[in-house]
Amino acid sequence: MTAAIRIGREHLDAMIAHAREDAPIECCGLVAARDGRVAALYRARNMEASPYRFRVDPLETKRLCEAMEDEGLELAGFYHSHTGSEAIPSPTDIRMMGPLFGPPYVHFVVGLKDPTRPDVRVWYIEDGDRSEQTYALEP
Repeated sequence: MTAAIRIGREHLDAMIAHAREDAPIECCGLVAARDGRVAALYRARNMEASPYRFRVDPLETKRLCEAMEDEGLELAGFYHSHTGSEAIPSPTDIRMMGPLFGPPYVHFVVGLKDPTRPDVRVWYIEDGDRSEQTYALEP
């Protein structure tokens, strides 16, 4: 994928706020889009309640996807936080997110290694590998 993911400041800030609120537990959620632009975020509960991994209940994912469809949105991807490390998918993230959800979804990772300077990066995970993507911040 070469096109930058388009996201507004309000959605980027909402991911960061969610990560900070749930710390030290990893937060997680779904990313919805319309016309190639992030249009909404759907917070999810981390079933693992862990600072090292996350898992979204498949029934909750189904319910949130139905809510997206009701709003005329499509599932674009997922987000989660790393409360003590860089915003890079871990080997566990790659194992979980690749085959479970599959491409072409984007995966935003909010790094809170330094909580005063959160780092948000976006990735595609496919075939057991990760590739960093760019995002275009829009007003």
